[in-house]
Amino acid sequence: MKHNHKGFSLIEILIALTIIATLCAVGVSISAETKKNARCVTEINAARNLITAYLSHAADNSGNVLPGYQSDDNATNLDGQSLHHPVNARYPWRLAPSLPKIEGVMLFNGNEQVLKDKNRDYLVSVRPNLGLNDVLVGGHFGTGSPLPPTPKMREAFGKFWLSNLSEASSPEKLIVFASSRLSTQETGYFEIRPPKLNKEVWSSAKFSSDRSADSFGFMDLRWKGKAVCAMLAGNVELLDDEPLRDMRRWSIQAQEANDRHFLIKYQSQ
Repeated sequence: MKHNHKGFSLIEILIALTIIATLCAVGVSISAETKKNARCVTEINAARNLITAYLSHAADNSGNVLPGYQSDDNATNLDGQSLHHPVNARYPWRLAPSLPKIEGVMLFNGNEQVLKDKNRDYLVSVRPNLGLNDVLVGGHFGTGSPLPPTPKMREAFGKFWLSNLSEASSPEKLIVFASSRLSTQETGYFEIRPPKLNKEVWSSAKFSSDRSADSFGFMDLRWKGKAVCAMLAGNVELLDDEPLRDMRRWSIQAQEANDRHFLIKYQSQ
């Protein structure tokens, strides 16, 4: 009796291996995409909680918003210890008392690991996932401010920063917090800056994560070319490069003038 033993040819084996490799690659890609989408949802939810705390703080202070950058001698860490400049000037520790917790709201998607670091107080102040539009919302009172909200600067440029909720004509469009980065490798930074102030701030090139963080005001369009943005009215949106260059999203003066290309100028101009 004859037996026919038919094995797989080399070509058939190679085809099978190619199909298996392709399916594995697709599976890995889908898994990575699913994880990234979940991280984006986490950031959106955190932004909602953060802006809720921010607005609650304002409500408790007659509508006056948290100063964007200003030393606060009453600021303390998680152990109740007093904090000093510049740690007590950045927004995280000053807003922390209005939050249910820091982890998951101010620090998430890996950044919460800084809570275990020996330099925790400093890192928390520098590395929240979402940066604050501190120059134009609340006002940047630090020596490194590009436009400190002093009487002299107000006389020169007008009331360019928002200090009370009532001052925004379109609060649902005014950015308070947004996805930020310290560098190409480090996610999160305590502040973001608009495309323009009294001069150009952002690069004219389209956003690229390979460019230095300050080229785009420390903004990070990390979600498929979009950033999570929390507005003064409490709404949260995903915005890409084009709407983020609209100064009406950043400035109460730009909203008043209804000018997307608004540049802060001397009042005599």
